Amino acid sequence: MQKPKVGKKVFKVLTGVIIGGAIGSILGLTLAPKKGKETREYLREKSLDMFLEGKANLKEGKKIGFFKKLLIKLLMPKKR
Repeated sequence: MQKPKVGKKVFKVLTGVIIGGAIGSILGLTLAPKKGKETREYLREKSLDMFLEGKANLKEGKKIGFFKKLLIKLLMPKKR
């Protein structure tokens, strides 16, 4: 009996997660207690909030990376 390769396992897990997420999303939207218009408005607002938060986090990460690189450059002696 051969062991399945790691790549195949990962692919199966990711496929299951994607399909499960899609089914869950569809069921959640279908069975939601709010009206369709309210649900779409809510999703639009949350999507925008998440986008703006991600954009701010990316900007902050770039700053941290820049200063980290600068500190390393200043503190590490040059190799000759």
